[in-house]
Amino acid sequence: MKLYYSIAFVFLYLWEVILSTVSLVTLVVRPQLRLQPCFVDVPLDLEGQFSRFLFACLVSMTPGTLSVALDGERGVLLVHLLDSGDPEASIRELKSKIEMPLLRIFGPLNPRS
Repeated sequence: MKLYYSIAFVFLYLWEVILSTVSLVTLVVRPQLRLQPCFVDVPLDLEGQFSRFLFACLVSMTPGTLSVALDGERGVLLVHLLDSGDPEASIRELKSKIEMPLLRIFGPLNPRS
């Protein structure tokens, strides 16, 4: 089952990269560049160094976002967003589109009953 989720995630992630690239291009080619950059703390549900590191790398490879710092003790990733009118919505989007599929693949280290 994890193989299915892994393969599906590759295609979903590639689609997200394409959408982010198109969004970034439209931001750059607008006559007036009106960006709302910000830093956000993304609380992580992922456990384990590798899965958190992979999440941080995938966020950085998505156009318009950059992982800045990973606080393993607090379980928080500091992310710079190039343009975000609603930082809370951006956090929810990162968690639903990147972290949730990784949770399906890696699962929690300590499964809850």
